[in-house]
Amino acid sequence: MKREFYPSAAMITLAGTLVFVSSHAYAQSEGTSPSADESGPQQVGLGEIIVTAQKREQRLNDVGVTVSVASNVQLQSAGVVDAEGLGALVPGFTASTSVFGPPVFSLRGVNFNSFQASAPPTVSSYIDEAALPYPVMGQALFLDIDHVEVLKGPQGTLFGQNATGGSINVIAAKPTDRPSAGFRVDVNHWGETNAEGFVSGPLSDTLKARVAVQTTQFGGWQKGYYLNNQKNGDQNKVAGRLLLDWTPTDRLRFSVNLNASRDRSEQQQAQAFLITPVNPAAATAGPYLQYRDHLPTRARDADFDRGYDTRADNHTYQGVLRADYDFTDELTLTSITNYIDTRFRSPHDQDGTAIVMQPATAIADIKSFNQEVRLAGNFKDAGINFVLGASYGKDKITEGVDQKYVGYTGFPPNSPALWLYDLTQRGASVFGSIDYEIVDGLTLTAGARYTDTKQTIYGCTFDQGGTPGIRGVSQSIVSAIDPALAAAYVSGGCITIDDGGTAPTFLPVYADRQQNETNVAWRGAINYKVTNDILLYGSVSRGFKAGTFPVIVNLFDSVIQPVKQEKLTSYEAGAKLTLFDNRVQFNVSAFHYDYINKQFFSFLPVLQGALVTATLVNIPKSKVDGADVEITAQFGGLRLTGGATYIKTKVDQYVGFDYAGQPVDFSDKEFNFAPPWSANLDAEYKVDTGGDLTPFVGGTVTYRDKTYADLGENPDFAMPSYTLLDARIGVESVNGWRISIYGRNLTNKYYWNSVASSGDGAVRFTGEPRTYGANFSYRF
Repeated sequence: MKREFYPSAAMITLAGTLVFVSSHAYAQSEGTSPSADESGPQQVGLGEIIVTAQKREQRLNDVGVTVSVASNVQLQSAGVVDAEGLGALVPGFTASTSVFGPPVFSLRGVNFNSFQASAPPTVSSYIDEAALPYPVMGQALFLDIDHVEVLKGPQGTLFGQNATGGSINVIAAKPTDRPSAGFRVDVNHWGETNAEGFVSGPLSDTLKARVAVQTTQFGGWQKGYYLNNQKNGDQNKVAGRLLLDWTPTDRLRFSVNLNASRDRSEQQQAQAFLITPVNPAAATAGPYLQYRDHLPTRARDADFDRGYDTRADNHTYQGVLRADYDFTDELTLTSITNYIDTRFRSPHDQDGTAIVMQPATAIADIKSFNQEVRLAGNFKDAGINFVLGASYGKDKITEGVDQKYVGYTGFPPNSPALWLYDLTQRGASVFGSIDYEIVDGLTLTAGARYTDTKQTIYGCTFDQGGTPGIRGVSQSIVSAIDPALAAAYVSGGCITIDDGGTAPTFLPVYADRQQNETNVAWRGAINYKVTNDILLYGSVSRGFKAGTFPVIVNLFDSVIQPVKQEKLTSYEAGAKLTLFDNRVQFNVSAFHYDYINKQFFSFLPVLQGALVTATLVNIPKSKVDGADVEITAQFGGLRLTGGATYIKTKVDQYVGFDYAGQPVDFSDKEFNFAPPWSANLDAEYKVDTGGDLTPFVGGTVTYRDKTYADLGENPDFAMPSYTLLDARIGVESVNGWRISIYGRNLTNKYYWNSVASSGDGAVRFTGEPRTYGANFSYRF
């Protein structure tokens, strides 16, 4: 099917030439050194860009991987406070909100559209090389950071499973060699206030520390528009971080990273836009149907049940201990021990109306442990860099949803249910990678990782009372087989029906299964440094995303089956060029992905097609083709950063089912959350006054092409293209302070980043409307 694409005038300029890449701390980057807060020597043009994309510090131009880098200052200027906001700076990256709250990250069209908090992602997240295995753990990821690196393409060799799309690597601001402190305050016209501060410095000759705290309060921007007048969206977040760097000897170093965060914010509520009751004759359908003539028309519009408590109850505690020991100047042993405890409670009125239909609270408790040990060698005279290591991780998870089917027309009235499962995810791996410089400027890379995984599930869907309650559905189903079976389904009990295997009992049964898999991720690459300023590279790599079990409201045990691990093979070539005396950095890459067993949230008929239930399935084959282009330029006081990503995604031959159990041909359809074009441009001009004050003015343009929130290109799940315009103006001082005012989404564009089914219809989550604000920062 031919698609028509009508870019804005700004996009015609952007699409063929730009994608975002930038040096952190603007032109004064000193890499990730401990003294990153302290003044360094002025450098010509863009300065050095130092990244840790391959688990060692390197110049960006020496790394044959597509990497986007953003500094703390750039993130703050763009209003990016968490990983979900990175799409404002990184083309090809999108973040959406699932119907139960957990975010879904997509990079170059590679994602896993699941509302499970326990779903292994396709884009992994790290803080100083310590993994955050699930996106819901990233509550304080962007607290007091130095910069963030977004790696595109499979990163399985060094970063393990669940990085088939890429990886988000956050580098925290480190303890400083001398006393330092600072703070930042941001307030917008909704009243949202974000404050952050840090204190850093030496405690002794061998021990340095850094403490940072952050809070976000107020700011409710959603407002009831039809049957209620409640507002929503007030923030209540607190986070803190303690970093300790101890160097007892010249060869031994210890680092401690302790993070804690709490979130009691009002969760964004979805907008109803598709009103299709399963049973229109049901008692609650009348007032619910009124919304067909009163659909939302603005980003702020958000009806939800009167008096409904939308506040989350989330926390994440993380402790990381890292030890590095230099056997010699060339050989280093590293150990990283990482423990995380996360609680997630996310309430959502799933029907998006003030009619009491199906409010729900997502539940997840996750305890995650990971241990990595590696030996790294850097033998410059021999032209060899290598790393050999092993890792082990285990996650214990309790997940489900407290679902109040009060008025959902597909069940009897007042049918509260609780679906709750205990899961484990275990993985053990050994890995290695070597870079060998054959001749001056020509380097070959080879790496592989062997991983053994195990996933388990144990749980059920429980009746929570009501008359007859949701158990009445199970009773009705089994009564058609044998009326005596209905007595086994009781109030408060398990109501999942044993309908699988060769001899189903049709009695209540707990899902109790496990899956064991192994895989070998690998990467081969060639880098050629034509000159110190020009890198050509090509790579072939393979990555895997772990299998998992569906965590869903489920009346049939037969659909609680694991999805297999998915495999992505990538072919990529690119170039990085530093031009005009280090004033322009230009990067370009092209890639092709072959996808096997893509995991997909879908539907399956049960009981010989008599009923339909949701579950997870594997799509045998699919592919992605695309290209990135990046540029950063610095001429005098003018700095430009920007770029574009183009992707063409396609499912190969595959026929599945829709929510009604009807066959659907997904062949040749686009992936979900995969806009063919995405682009960004940021410009800032600083006026050299010759004095202590430097005025500046800047702006950002962000473009996302039309995409879909589900496979199959269903028009009801379309997310139209949009362009956002931001602007800022301010002044900074050589004495350490900076003040600015800003406007975001200045054209007040009404757009949304997610669409989801919701029982009797569908809902969508909108982006924030036009927002004005000011911020002030000061460093001592």
